[in-house]
Amino acid sequence: MFCSKCGVKNENTARFCGGCGQIIAEEGRSSRKGWLIAGILISMLIFSGVGYGFLTISNSEVASSKPVVEEIHSADLEKKPVQLESKPTPVKTAAQEKDKTLVIKETMPKVFTIFTEDGLGSGFLYKDGGLIVTNAHVVAGFTDVIVRNSSGQDSLGKVIGISDRYDVALIRAADYLNVEPLLAESKESSIGTEVIALGSPQGFENSASIGYLTGLNRDMELGFVYEKVYQIDAQIDQGSSGGPLVDAKTGKVIGINSLIYTKNNLFGFSIPMYSVIGLLDQWAEKPMNANEVAAVFGVYDDYAYEDSASEQDDSYYEEFVYDDHYEFSFDEESLSNFIVTFREYYETALQYEEFYWIEDLLLPDSPAYNEFDEYIQDIAGEGMTFDFINNTITDIEIYADYAVIHTFEEFEFINSAEGITNYERYKEYHIVMDENGYYQISDVFIDD
Repeated sequence: MFCSKCGVKNENTARFCGGCGQIIAEEGRSSRKGWLIAGILISMLIFSGVGYGFLTISNSEVASSKPVVEEIHSADLEKKPVQLESKPTPVKTAAQEKDKTLVIKETMPKVFTIFTEDGLGSGFLYKDGGLIVTNAHVVAGFTDVIVRNSSGQDSLGKVIGISDRYDVALIRAADYLNVEPLLAESKESSIGTEVIALGSPQGFENSASIGYLTGLNRDMELGFVYEKVYQIDAQIDQGSSGGPLVDAKTGKVIGINSLIYTKNNLFGFSIPMYSVIGLLDQWAEKPMNANEVAAVFGVYDDYAYEDSASEQDDSYYEEFVYDDHYEFSFDEESLSNFIVTFREYYETALQYEEFYWIEDLLLPDSPAYNEFDEYIQDIAGEGMTFDFINNTITDIEIYADYAVIHTFEEFEFINSAEGITNYERYKEYHIVMDENGYYQISDVFIDD
């Protein structure tokens, strides 16, 4: 399809224009995730996460609280590296410089790059149990993410808390269950506080920028509500969203880097930690399950919402969050979306010959888990290509402790020896649910 803004031709499945980065509208779809992005595009702030977008604002926009948001796609990684040094500051003693260096060294191992299919952002270890804070716009639309530490090691993470009102989210990464988290400041910081912003601006991981807290109580509404945010001159950029703003003297996290002023990139904005600690701790105590996360933005690409259903969606979200007696149950819509998503990830797993793309969608040590793992290992290095043509759900059966999804699937298999072969198959997926409400495939039966 052709971009309506610059005229560049893009793939039919492209979400962003390869020429100008503009979002390409998808006909016939009204997902809540799309609704969020469309609402954000009316302002000038750029989120620092999805496709490493960051919020940017002009002078008039700050005054009117109506900035325009622009989402930046990860293709922009080829841009020149961002200059992370702050503007000239008063001369400091060697002891002070050493103190800041120590703060950065102690903090950096607990700062992460967060990857989704749409792009990247940043995050930091907030609480015991492997709980990582980031911006909601970094992970909006996903339950599963990749968490990369400062040593370049990747781990799986699950979104267990997200808001569509405040731009914060909480991720659990099992690999960091026993790692001591960063300390968070529970009180408001003062103007003039020397700060360090850490994260992955423009995808440059393990970056740190020093500056000052230059303003307080900036209120904006940009799809999300930003109340009493900090203004900072520490340089941040697309990809920094969700990263920590640290007090340079105490090492405590005082804010979550979230917005930048695109007019000149001389200052940005950070959500104060004291304003969101209560919400984050609520998720830590009572994690949201996959269905609850799906209700906020639409976890699956094809999870469609009618425009008139927004009030129902909000009440659905509240029911899950506040009803202590809620018991998880299967429903046809979320089961359908789960299987559609599984097939998309399975195609990616085959393309890259990496089992981890589907690992968390399968019940550990089940027949399905072992068979898919073995198959992907068998085809690795053989140069095989799979083109999934059709995936139709024909029936769904729901029982007390499992569900069965019937599908008709068609794909083309290509290899150098046999050429192109077309396959048509009827399948039964047996789905179970774990203690957190996540669906997992336990077995698959094929009827050629």
